[in-house]
Amino acid sequence: MADKVGDEPGLRQAWNQLAFGMESPEIFYTYEWAMAVQHAYRMSLTPFIFLGYEHDALVGVAALATKRNGNVVFLSADTGDYCDFLSGSDRRQEFVSAVFSELKERKVEKIVLTNLPADSASVEAISYASNAARYFLHVRLAYACARVVLGVPEQRATLKQTVLAKKRLRRSMRELQKRGCVKLQTETNWEQIEPFFSTFRRAHVARFLEAGKVSNLIRDERRLFLEELARRLSPSGWIAFSRLLVGGTTAAWNYGFRFAGSWFWYQPTVNEIYWDFSPGYCLLSKIVEEACDSPEFNVVDLGLGAEGYKERFATANRETLYCELSKSLYRHGMAVLRYWSASLATSSPRLERLIRSSISRAIDLKEQVRLRGMGNLTLRLARRISHALSSFDNVLFFEWPGSHSVPEVSSTRLCPLSAEILGMAAIEYGGDAASLRFLMRSADRLQCGKAEGFALVTAEGMPVHFCWVRGFEGFDMAELRRTLRAPREDAVMIFDCFTPESARGHGFFSEAIARLAERLHRQGKSVWIFGAETNLSSVRGIQKTAFEYKFALGRRTRFFISRTQDSAVLPVRSEAENPVSTS
Repeated sequence: MADKVGDEPGLRQAWNQLAFGMESPEIFYTYEWAMAVQHAYRMSLTPFIFLGYEHDALVGVAALATKRNGNVVFLSADTGDYCDFLSGSDRRQEFVSAVFSELKERKVEKIVLTNLPADSASVEAISYASNAARYFLHVRLAYACARVVLGVPEQRATLKQTVLAKKRLRRSMRELQKRGCVKLQTETNWEQIEPFFSTFRRAHVARFLEAGKVSNLIRDERRLFLEELARRLSPSGWIAFSRLLVGGTTAAWNYGFRFAGSWFWYQPTVNEIYWDFSPGYCLLSKIVEEACDSPEFNVVDLGLGAEGYKERFATANRETLYCELSKSLYRHGMAVLRYWSASLATSSPRLERLIRSSISRAIDLKEQVRLRGMGNLTLRLARRISHALSSFDNVLFFEWPGSHSVPEVSSTRLCPLSAEILGMAAIEYGGDAASLRFLMRSADRLQCGKAEGFALVTAEGMPVHFCWVRGFEGFDMAELRRTLRAPREDAVMIFDCFTPESARGHGFFSEAIARLAERLHRQGKSVWIFGAETNLSSVRGIQKTAFEYKFALGRRTRFFISRTQDSAVLPVRSEAENPVSTS
């Protein structure tokens, strides 16, 4: 047993020989994969490596790890679509039993083995070994991985024609071909992949934001893992970084693999410019088409996940299992109870949504407690209740004067918001929950196209402030629960301005709204902005610019009942009356 994947001479070759000798060889079983995980996830995983030898020959590998919660898992559990014990199938039971015996001796309380192929000899071996080591075993279905099995030449030809005949594909390809020559480009060398990798990861993050999700690529360790893995797989040609090119521009990417007769669809994403033309679907069809023409491939594996588009290509499924082993009968019973409760919940979409929403709120609450403390959270709750019982919300409105000009600043520039900028921001500010919520909201708004987004970007290209603009007429004022009427036909409203916490304190808010206001004014617009009177930092930031206060609208609440109130021009308190610094 070793506490890390070693680099002693001969281990890589012997390890990979075992991987190739498995019932179904997978890239996830290789020495290179284990080394990449160990390198990237060293802060969250402690490797727990079992090497089985007969005389001097390596006959078994169990690449396990200990997580922070003490659970023992497969080392590649968070990265590999398939995980397994490596050995010849004829001695799998012997090797797995030896591993479990050692885990028992080390008093390991809980073992969680995810993504174990259901057709692996390890399934029966684990059942036998867990009983011998006195672990309670709970096994359930984890995923059904879609696969395109290519078959004999006649089957390949039929499959290729079936793929090319799909109406959706023909329609999308026609639209893409109007914009340039469409072709598949696959790189297997890290030096050729590296120039495109940063664009790929930003596009992946932005695509997830648009769907209201968080990409795993916002995490440093995930990005480090993919880079390290590509470097290690490159000499063997096992990495397959594919791009769908449209007239020289990348419309879609797939970070995948070509290993032991399998072409793996691992981490795909698309370019925002081509979202409407299903570029990912087109990329996958090109990969299937090329695989059909290449005798070296037997299958295109679409991996984990039940996305609908996979089913349109799949000719078979490969199931994986989740195996949980516990020394405690109570923990075992709770695991079984959770499984059946989850099964019951998924039988009702409405109940499932309610449970997921509740879990999401609970996680958010836990994060707020971690960041702000229970005392601060309790105080905020008390203020909300007090506000609902009796309050007066006053919103101040400001207009940009026509005669003012803003001096140029060489260190920053204001540019239209794009999916690439959102992706870059999510990677930079991924540890800030408030920033992620704002970026998700912005991605959704960008997709809808009902407002224009802008970002203030540093000379290094990093976005440090965001703001949005749309027509004043019909503007939905959530703070006052009312819809606004424009004072003039060409009026526009700057709204939803946001500076990530780590970028605050540099005056980016004032700089951004001033530059945006001047740009809009040059386009013949009457430019407005508003701020809640109680949001002192926002009002002060507006007052630092040339914006002029015009009027206020209020809303009074008593015992949870609210009514709006229009105000004449009201005086804005001076800095002497509100001595609060701005961010």
